[in-house]
Amino acid sequence: MLQQGAGLRQGQQVADLLELFIGPWGGWLDARLDRRLVRTFFLALVSMVRLRHNRSGLLLSELGGHIISPDRAPAGTKRLSNLLRSPKWSHGLLEELLWHRAELSLTQLRERDQTALAIWDESVLEKPESIALEGLGPVRSSKAARLKRIKPGYYHPPGGRPVFVPGMQWVTVMVAGMPGPPTLAAMRWWTSRGPLASHRREQTTQLLSQCAERWQQRVIHVFDRGYAGAPWLGELSRHQARFILRWPTRYHLVDAKGQRPAWQITRGKRSQDHRQLWDLHRRQYRKTGMVAVPVHHPQMDDDLWLVVSRPGKGRKP
Repeated sequence: MLQQGAGLRQGQQVADLLELFIGPWGGWLDARLDRRLVRTFFLALVSMVRLRHNRSGLLLSELGGHIISPDRAPAGTKRLSNLLRSPKWSHGLLEELLWHRAELSLTQLRERDQTALAIWDESVLEKPESIALEGLGPVRSSKAARLKRIKPGYYHPPGGRPVFVPGMQWVTVMVAGMPGPPTLAAMRWWTSRGPLASHRREQTTQLLSQCAERWQQRVIHVFDRGYAGAPWLGELSRHQARFILRWPTRYHLVDAKGQRPAWQITRGKRSQDHRQLWDLHRRQYRKTGMVAVPVHHPQMDDDLWLVVSRPGKGRKP
């Protein structure tokens, strides 16, 4: 009984947080949809959060049974069908709401005099057992890569080329400050095959243009190494964006001594400052040195700064 009571309390806490998260959506949808469809929308979200499983998904008929009751599953499925095919709304409405919430978060960060970051992230949705779903294309399986890693006591995992499975590509932008949770601003799903085929550069360029139009220089864009290179630097320069880009250590840059790999540029230079940074793996603060030098890309004249953090012996800069 105690475990059941604790489970009910945790479930109610999750329900309250979900209601707080999706509350602003209600006003947008109420102005465009029938109240019955809005209720179906919220019930479907609650059911997906409660019943989501990483190895299986809900069929439309199953979801229809959960939003009403199992004995009335056909009626629930019809409600979902009416919601999905309603001509009064589209994905564009939800996209605009995400931009609106990100703008509110950006305003709050400015009022608190905090630096606003626009964090870019990419991933894939793997559907290894599917083949006929619309929009599927080849994606590199991260799960297969994890299974192929060497583990203690097991020394001969399968090697060879990366494993590709059916799936969809995904890119997102989140607004965040130094403390606090991020706010989702935009998402893009795309595939490289079929009538909906697109390219990564096309999607990311369009997304950057939207960010630059809405935010100008109010945010600092943060990118991982997958964005390193002259083409993306050119896009950032064209939009006059402020950015931090993680750079591959062997990528060539140009400093006062000429063109050479990035890791060689700061080799032998003393750290200019130190900070106590939190180490997530060891759960402790670590003294980290920093050094910064002016550089530029071999194919561009824009002035850049190469900033290197040095977390200490045995740790890669």
